[in-house]
Amino acid sequence: MHNVISRALWSLVLMISIFACNPKGTDAWDAFTACGSTNCVEEVLAVKDAFLENPEAILTRFNESDEQGTDHVVGWLYILRDSVLLNSNFASTEERFDLQQQIVEAAKPYQENAKFAEMAKFVVDEIGQLAIASELEDDVVEPASEPFSGTYEFELPNDGGSGELLVSQISADQFKFKLTVVGGKPAHNQGMMEGVANILGSTADFSTDEFGGTCKLSFNFAEAVEITTLEGDPATCGFGNGVKADGVYRRTSFDDPFLSAADAKKVKMLQGTWQSLDDPKSVVKIMDGKYIDVYDGKEVSSAICLYCAKCPEDCGPAGAGACLKITAQDDACYSLVSLTATNLELSQIGGTGNTNRYKKK
Repeated sequence: MHNVISRALWSLVLMISIFACNPKGTDAWDAFTACGSTNCVEEVLAVKDAFLENPEAILTRFNESDEQGTDHVVGWLYILRDSVLLNSNFASTEERFDLQQQIVEAAKPYQENAKFAEMAKFVVDEIGQLAIASELEDDVVEPASEPFSGTYEFELPNDGGSGELLVSQISADQFKFKLTVVGGKPAHNQGMMEGVANILGSTADFSTDEFGGTCKLSFNFAEAVEITTLEGDPATCGFGNGVKADGVYRRTSFDDPFLSAADAKKVKMLQGTWQSLDDPKSVVKIMDGKYIDVYDGKEVSSAICLYCAKCPEDCGPAGAGACLKITAQDDACYSLVSLTATNLELSQIGGTGNTNRYKKK
């Protein structure tokens, strides 16, 4: 009888010690770090819940990951930011703003704690600076949800003139363009302009003094793009006599007209639906200049997808290779590790460092 009681007491002590060594929430962190993909939204949410319930336990795990030299904390914050807090499909603006404040308030008390200060400040800085509250303001200009890159054309009836606009989006804020306009008969005078336009929502503007006066153009994008001359005449815009750029240009292609033949071929190979080899529920659709995340049949996010033959400086690339720049309220960049007709490998720059592997459906 004494031995039975002793064994029972020992089992109880062992259970208590195991619980003490594994505070609530650490299982969620283990599940996230084991996931190893930018599609681990469920795991990220579980860590978020654990953090709100017991910040100290999760901050302890953050410290351990940092001491081990991993970037799991950065990965968690990236996914929490892009797939949850800045994702309008996840919840309403009010709900996401409330969640942002909960996370920041949970971390703030630990900024003065010597053991947790660094990680607590990291969370507060990364999450607190997100401008979710600005979405509640009526006068905020929303970023464009459709890509600008492509070829646009117009042609007036009875040989009255024509135009072609070539656009390559550089970032969320700018695109480069080449505009060619041909006037009507009988002269068919011509004009050509190229430069970089500044984007504001679904409109853009361009100004030049190259031809002895000021020429200002406005680009208004919808299903087509309407060009309007705000200031200047044919001469100050560099066009022939009687030639104006004004008109509605219809999109004839989403392809970036400034890419080399080799890069254009890669972009065509990228088009389609890609299923994750690590998580069959995770699917990425790349088409018509957009990058769409789908999980378990539900669209998680949709953003403009820019193919960059040489990854731009603001992506912080590890090398000079090609990358995909996903442009929304915040940008995310993915190194193009490997691409064939059937397989795709991407690695998020500044993420967990893992390679996401996909097979074309």
